[in-house]
Amino acid sequence: MKSSKTTQQRGISPVLLSIIVAAFIMAAYNNTFWGKAQRIFEGNTLHIALFGLAVFGLILFVIALFSGKYLQKPFLIFLLMVGGVSSYYMDTLGVMIDRDMIQNVMTTTMQEGKHLITFGFVSHVVIYAIIPSIIVWMIPVKRPRFMRALVSQGILAIAGIGLCAALLFANYKNFSGAIHDNKDLMGSFQPGAPITSTIRYANLVLNTRDIVLQARGEDAVKGPLITAAQKPVLTVIMVGETARAQDFSLLGYERDTNPELEAMRDDITVFEDVRSCGTATATSLPCMFSRFGRGDYSYEAGLANENLLDILAHAGVKVEWFDNNTGDKGIADRIGGFTSLTYLKDPEFCAVGECNDGILLKTLKEKAATITEDTVLVFHQIGSHGPSYYLRYPKEYERFTPTCKESELKKCSSEAITNTYDNTIAYTDHILAETIKFLQTQDNVIPAMFYMSDHGESLGENGIYLHGTPYFMAPDTQTRVPMILWFSDAYKKAFGLDQACMDSRAKQPATHENMFHTILGMMNIETGERHPELDVTSACLKAAE
Repeated sequence: MKSSKTTQQRGISPVLLSIIVAAFIMAAYNNTFWGKAQRIFEGNTLHIALFGLAVFGLILFVIALFSGKYLQKPFLIFLLMVGGVSSYYMDTLGVMIDRDMIQNVMTTTMQEGKHLITFGFVSHVVIYAIIPSIIVWMIPVKRPRFMRALVSQGILAIAGIGLCAALLFANYKNFSGAIHDNKDLMGSFQPGAPITSTIRYANLVLNTRDIVLQARGEDAVKGPLITAAQKPVLTVIMVGETARAQDFSLLGYERDTNPELEAMRDDITVFEDVRSCGTATATSLPCMFSRFGRGDYSYEAGLANENLLDILAHAGVKVEWFDNNTGDKGIADRIGGFTSLTYLKDPEFCAVGECNDGILLKTLKEKAATITEDTVLVFHQIGSHGPSYYLRYPKEYERFTPTCKESELKKCSSEAITNTYDNTIAYTDHILAETIKFLQTQDNVIPAMFYMSDHGESLGENGIYLHGTPYFMAPDTQTRVPMILWFSDAYKKAFGLDQACMDSRAKQPATHENMFHTILGMMNIETGERHPELDVTSACLKAAE
């Protein structure tokens, strides 16, 4: 017992431990936060210091609430582990961890997520999370009696929130404006941002667990053009992944990343200015297939309403989804035709343990021979998904060199990262061109193809990599996406489609919202859910010859 008392007497106080950990958090996990403060306050050292002290006071307040005998160390270790992990992605990749990013993480797969577990990440977590957590766990703490501990805990909480409030109100005009006009400032603070974002996501899930699905398009029927068609109509929807418009030579990129599609330029419609609904798959993909535009779409709205595939099924169209990515995000739940291709053991397309998009083309060729009714086939690509761009194409499609053979992008030069990403775009060009060439040979159907990417990608511009940046601050590279349509001669004849009209429409802006209405139009589905003004083909379809 004497030894135990001696150890307690030599320990540090709970208040001092809280202050030390709070200071460590401010110093070790917030390089990006301090950098943004430097920019926002235009290098004014006093303003930066006062604002930083205010945030420090806020941390002390939160820590004080959990500084009881059996809570303090577990809570501090929790903060250290979250901060150690999140600071790597924030400071190294420029990834903002908001609610949508948490949603994206929660709906991803191990196949996708494993590429983010790099040596750099592991070493960062060991140094900045695990070792500090061990130290906190092992350090002896001198615990006062209950009432004294309660008083000191209360004083720390009051001092922390008082410091925060006093400093903020001392320069209220500057600080309130900085927080209001620069949401990315506190959005970059670790571990506060990921913790609050996780709470918001958990609240979202809880609030929507009993949501009631609302039927949509139950009035949907096939129109006169598709009814009169002599063969089944087949629309292939190619959903791109992480393809940014800026790297498509069809859209003005100086590199020839689209040689095969360029060779059929007169037969395809390339939209010049298309904006995504979100910057990550978890948001953009369900939004694309929903009846909502970006301003109206929400996670709740997506869950509560039937989508494009449901309405096609209501009209008697056969619908199937083939996935080479992280799943359909619930879009195909009710059509009974979902097939995952990601883990196939195909030696030609899946030799590296995961499949490239050649597997989609192979699947299309197998499926096309069996089509006997009006059909929509959705192919969800792995496309240009990072950070392991080098795995997205076969070696023979490595056109631009040197390349980056790393998942840890900061180990590669900007040139190598761009080269590797551009190779993924060139391979997507091949997949789309081969899809069109194959469909041209199919005499048993009347084919058409619709291609659109879910979001773009940052390749290190302004220190930002990958995607998922909050939309309000996302660069164009994450929100401007390619959109390409192709119609067979048989389709143009059956539906009276005017190619020159389509080329003219392609010069006008478009968004993900157009996809829902355009696919319904392409399949000549009559329903109150379709708005002709949002269907990019509506003005170009004439009476069938």
